[in-house]
Amino acid sequence: MYRARAGVVAKEMMESMKKGVVLLLSLVLLPISVGLRAAEVKGLYEAEMLVPDQSRSERGLAMSAALAEVVTRVSGRPDARLQPAVAAAIRQPARLLQQYRYRPLPPALRDAALPGSDPQRILFHFDRRAVDRLLRDNGLPVWGATRPTVLAWVAVEDEEGRRLLAADTPDPLRRALIDEARRLGLPLILPLMDLQDTTRVSLGDVWGRFMEPLRQASQRYRPEVVLLLRLYRGAGGDWQADWRVDQDGVGEQWHSDGALAEEAVSAGMSRLLAWLSARYAPQEQTTAGHHLIFSVQGVRDLTDFARVERYLRSLQQVAVVRPQAFADDRVDFALVLQGSEQGLVQTIALGRLLVPVTEAPAAVAQSAAGRLIPSSAPTGQGLETATAPGSASPSPAAPPNAVPSPTAALTPRRVYRLQH
Repeated sequence: MYRARAGVVAKEMMESMKKGVVLLLSLVLLPISVGLRAAEVKGLYEAEMLVPDQSRSERGLAMSAALAEVVTRVSGRPDARLQPAVAAAIRQPARLLQQYRYRPLPPALRDAALPGSDPQRILFHFDRRAVDRLLRDNGLPVWGATRPTVLAWVAVEDEEGRRLLAADTPDPLRRALIDEARRLGLPLILPLMDLQDTTRVSLGDVWGRFMEPLRQASQRYRPEVVLLLRLYRGAGGDWQADWRVDQDGVGEQWHSDGALAEEAVSAGMSRLLAWLSARYAPQEQTTAGHHLIFSVQGVRDLTDFARVERYLRSLQQVAVVRPQAFADDRVDFALVLQGSEQGLVQTIALGRLLVPVTEAPAAVAQSAAGRLIPSSAPTGQGLETATAPGSASPSPAAPPNAVPSPTAALTPRRVYRLQH
């Protein structure tokens, strides 16, 4: 009797397990989206170095190396530190330093054989305005914190064979890639390589650098840029790396190598930094003081107005933001740029707050006839809500003594719509 009862229980358990497996597979096979879009990079003006002790000489050497890293990260130009005036500033980094502090070694390094009598980490924080001024005074761009997310498909060949790296792979090469991306200020992610990925992408696709299946598989992550990396040992024992980057069908290929895998990764990532910064922080000869009328539609009330103004002030390419005029649900801002207009457009495209609007010149000209906000009024103050003609939504009311800008008709204009 006991055997019969055990058999019934076992059969019920097997049926329950089968149902559970079916349910699990049905959940796993659902098209899950893990899109990240653009990222806000933190710590652009910080750098951490390892020092053998707390002596002044070692701190000075580490400070110079930290400033060189910050200059590369903020400008997006691997060779920025070689500019004569920039190189001179790196030799005297204390002038740009805001603060520093020593930090204990992480657990992973406490038992490592490090040089020095008292090895520690030291974190340097440099003055943002001083660094930006140094770069701009020497014709170098300043790349803001909003940067494109890069999805990296990485295939590795070594003594263990060929394999794909995933986001959670406990592999030193994955760690080297992520660390180098962080050092350069690049938001880089790896695919999950779960069932959804492995049914769409094979090792052969990545090794052969076939873009079409990889573009399709990348859509769930919604990256701005797709990167393909093939890393392997050459005949002489050195590490070889073949790179391919793609953004909306536009891309580039390059090769890097090194005695160590980390060297090959570092050289290739520097090339990626240069490629991305050329698109998002282009270098122009005459950008400082460039004026732009920036029109935003869909501004329904003072909350929307403050939201847009705060966002524009946060952009690295914008030096001055002045509310100028409004008509219906539209507000015009007069911007003074300290970076390129192209870089501004690219940065805004990374976010989700504003989307560009294409409209006829007549509509643009008509909007200039709206009520104006005098530049003498404090920003965000002295504005009341009033219902504009033809609109049921409240709009910021301008004082009756507002005077139109005589150069408004001559200033370039960009038109966007606020996303709600």
